[in-house]
Order: sequence, then C-alpha cells, then structure tokens
Amino acid sequence: MSETQQAIAIYDDRPFFETALRHGLRFAIISRAKIEAIEADAPKGLVQIADTFGSKYLRPELETARKRIVNLASLYLLETSKGDLDIAAKLIRDNTFLSLSRGGSGLLKALHAMPEYALLGREQKSPVEEFLEVWSLKDKPSEYRNLLAHRQQNALEIEAALWFARSMDLTQAELQEDDAEASGVIRSGILKVLIGDAEAPIENQVEFAQIIEAIRAQAKSKTKTKKSALFDVELAKSVLLDADIPSKFHPLCLQVLDEILKRDLVLILDLKHSLDRLVFELKERYFICAHEMEDTSDYDALVSKEWSKLTKGKTDIDSLLTLLLCVATDVPAKTSLLEKTAKQIVKKVREQGLDVQKANTWIKQTAPHEKQEGLLADWQEFADEAQTYLVDDWDTNYSGALRFLQENCHILKPVKKAAS
Repeated sequence: MSETQQAIAIYDDRPFFETALRHGLRFAIISRAKIEAIEADAPKGLVQIADTFGSKYLRPELETARKRIVNLASLYLLETSKGDLDIAAKLIRDNTFLSLSRGGSGLLKALHAMPEYALLGREQKSPVEEFLEVWSLKDKPSEYRNLLAHRQQNALEIEAALWFARSMDLTQAELQEDDAEASGVIRSGILKVLIGDAEAPIENQVEFAQIIEAIRAQAKSKTKTKKSALFDVELAKSVLLDADIPSKFHPLCLQVLDEILKRDLVLILDLKHSLDRLVFELKERYFICAHEMEDTSDYDALVSKEWSKLTKGKTDIDSLLTLLLCVATDVPAKTSLLEKTAKQIVKKVREQGLDVQKANTWIKQTAPHEKQEGLLADWQEFADEAQTYLVDDWDTNYSGALRFLQENCHILKPVKKAAS
C-alpha cells in the first residue's frame, strides 16, 4: 500500500473500521461470509456495551453503543496497522468483530493506567469505567495519540526522576511523601552533575542558596580556577552525556539542560536579583529535601545580610513587630525597646502619625521572601490596632498605649535599683 493511500486512510472522515472494511471487500481480502459473521456478531457486542454504559433496552443507548463499538474497533485497527489498509483488512478477516473492539478497549485501559501527571506521589485516578465511557465516544485518532504521547512522556519523566533520585540516595517513599514533581528531581540531579557533585541531594534551602551563590561567584571570578560546566554549553552537554545516565533519558536531559541554561542561569547571573529572590523564584523548579527547616537563622543570614544583622536571629513576632515599629517611626531599628524609648515613640506617632507603608516597603525589600506574606499580615493587624491605642488623646500618661505595646512588642521595663 502506498504512503499516499495510507495518509488518505488515516485522515478519512469515516470510521477507520468502515474504511478498512470497504478496502478489504474491494481487493477481495474480506469475503462475503466474513461480512455475514460480523453482522451476526455485532448485535451481541452492542447489547453488552449498551448494558455497561446505560441500558440495553433503550434505542438511543443502542445507537450510542454502535458508535462506541465501531470507535473501539477502529482504534485497535488503526494503532495496530499504523494506517495500512491492507494490514487492517487482514486483521478484520482474521479476527472477530468483538475481539477487535476488545482490542480497542484494551488500548484505552492501558492509556488510563499511564500517569496523568509527572508526579512522584500517589496518583488518584478516576475509575477506568468513567475513562472508557468518555474515550470510547471519541472518533478522532489525533486525540488518542496526543494523550498517549503526553502520558508516555510523563512515564519517561517519572522513570528518569527515580533514576536520579537513586543517584542522590533518595527513596521513592520520600519523594511520594513530598508529592515531588519529576521535573524538579531531574533538574536537581542535572544541576548536581554539572557542578561536580552528582551523588548528594540538595538537603535544604541553605544548600540550594549556597549552590546559587557559588555559581555567581564563579561567574564573577577573573582567576583561572576551574569553573562549572554551566558556563559552556558544549561542555555541559558533553559532561551530561558522559555521565552514567541511561541513554534513553538523554533527549529528556538535554531538554532540561537547555531550560537550565536559558532560563535559570540567566536569572542567577542577573545581579539585580537578590540571592533571596533567586531562591524564591527557583526553588519550586528543583527538588529540595526540606523546604521547611527547623532553624531558619542560617538561611536568613545567608540570603539577607541586613535582616540577619537587625533581627540577630530572633524570629518571635513580638521582636519583629518591635523592629517594624522602629522602622515606621524612624527610630534606630531594634528588636527590644526600653520603656522610655517606647513612650517617645508613642509621642512621635501622636505628632507625626504611623508610617505603615514605610514598614511594608522595608519588609518587601529586606525580609526573606519566605517570611514576607505572614509578616505583612501581622504588621497590618498590629498597625490597625495601633491607630486606636497609640493615638488616644485621653490617654495623657501613655498608660494605655504602653500596655498595648507591652502586649504586642518587646518592651523592657526599667530595672529598679537595689536599696543601699
């Protein structure tokens, strides 16, 4: 059969089963006796399918069942013969009509079993019956093939991710627990290969930030120290393909490498982005073993020098609100205040107001991105209440204002001197 005939067969508007049947009759591949066998066989299949998806007693259900059974047979014939009408006609000749439709059903069940998403968690699938009910009515071969290609790619990404995970000493249970994205694990694995540390996982945000900082330092360095393969496209490809990565994953790895070089590396080398901002932008694209660290002070110190300097590692909300109150009132920023200084701040707020936006801006420019959303919400809640308690003119001795600050900030009471 010529390629032109094959192409016409695939894009024929009629069901492929009908096209193949007509072709078989025309070229004497299929006999009249076979047609009679199909006519005798088909009603049984119609009743079975109608009963499965609706009712075998209603005419509309039987009409829908006719469409389903022809679509299923067409799918099997088309995928098995690759559009070759001679092969498809011989399949009709050598098999029962019901076995052809069951073949199509088998293809759809196999498609349903493939991963819907490239995730390493436990996938929650809809029942296969629901999938069959929808897809047995689809009569465009391109829809099946597009979904098949998509799910095959998902399966390949998952397989590659599990390979990289093993190379980084990560278990499938750990990945499932985190609902890890396959692409993130692959990207982390490739990054590790390129920087010469293929076996170690990225344990936490600190290590991830250190990797980014090291890449930036290498880019700025004018010495002849050995740089990572990230800075040479051809070298990066060579390192990746020379690594002990199964060849079936090579096209996928080269695709991910291209994304790293054209997107991630460009961001990393753009110095207008702070280290903190980079970690925030990139971390969801990579697999980091522990997003939430028990002690965040190391991370804060690494990505935000000013924040670390002013907070001195303190993370309690009272200390942070004290710091923000200082920022909003142009008082030297501290995480604790003497009661005397607190009174001066209250007086200043009554005279000049509380610059809430100034503290908001400072949070966005200085605080680690992980903390910004929560800190902005806490500061706004504090500022709303402060407008009532700190600006109360009836509170002439500041007792109410100080009580409010003592409940929400870190105010140090004066130490009483011991009697001599």
